[in-house]
Amino acid sequence: MVMNSFKQTLIDAIEDNKVEMVNPSREYTDMEIIWLRGYNQALQDMLSDFTEDYNKFLEDMIKNSLN
Repeated sequence: MVMNSFKQTLIDAIEDNKVEMVNPSREYTDMEIIWLRGYNQALQDMLSDFTEDYNKFLEDMIKNSLN
């Protein structure tokens, strides 16, 4: 459950940032926009790595429990 919650938190943060970029809640400087883009890319990378690693972990756990 904790892992699913973490994954959902990442997904929600990515979506919130995408919405913020399309419909900003305030005016951002060019540097802030660059930072937001980089932050969102880092979150996407984290989600990708987490998904791959977690799926591998689950596969290994199932294999070990079957042996």
